[in-house]
Amino acid sequence: LYLLNYIYYKGKWPIGFDPALTKLDEFTVDENEKVPVQMMKIEKHFYTFDDEIGTLVLHLPFSNSFSMLLLMPDNMTTLENMISPTHVIEWLKVTESRDCGIYIPKFSIKTSYTLNDVLKEMGMTDVFDHANLSGISKEHNLTVSEVVHRAALDVDEEGASAAAATGNVVFDSCLKQDLKFNSPFMFMIVERSTETILFMGKISNPNL
Repeated sequence: LYLLNYIYYKGKWPIGFDPALTKLDEFTVDENEKVPVQMMKIEKHFYTFDDEIGTLVLHLPFSNSFSMLLLMPDNMTTLENMISPTHVIEWLKVTESRDCGIYIPKFSIKTSYTLNDVLKEMGMTDVFDHANLSGISKEHNLTVSEVVHRAALDVDEEGASAAAATGNVVFDSCLKQDLKFNSPFMFMIVERSTETILFMGKISNPNL
């Protein structure tokens, strides 16, 4: 028996990125590697800098009750260790428009996770060896062989297609220079009214 988890989301930007402004640029994977990417540009959107965890936060609302948050930290380890639901709630409040050139790489990611070990560590063990699954099958020896979670995300000029302690937020004025997401960053898709995170991940190399 296999258990599969699947969710699909497709969102459109209220004002799409102009494809004519998408240009080839560089993305710094690490200090030893740079890769070419198609970098999209938009002139006006919502962003701020969270001093507490040293992270630039870009808030991109879709044409519905969902938003994408892009998080480019000074230090990725600090962001991963400190991020909390409280931070997300504060970031969703960032709705003051800024006039700056903002660049975001087009990217497409797909990933798959086998969750057997994770679920066992959480205490879900019987289902893998001696569970009573007679309610769904006449096979008395039926057990779960594998639990798989798969996710995919595509971000382009039109929008995004996806399957699968209170932050000290400072509302700065425009930094006067272009903002480029040209190094590893985190992203999440959030339903604003319920503040529910549907997708969350990290882009280390947009070409992979």
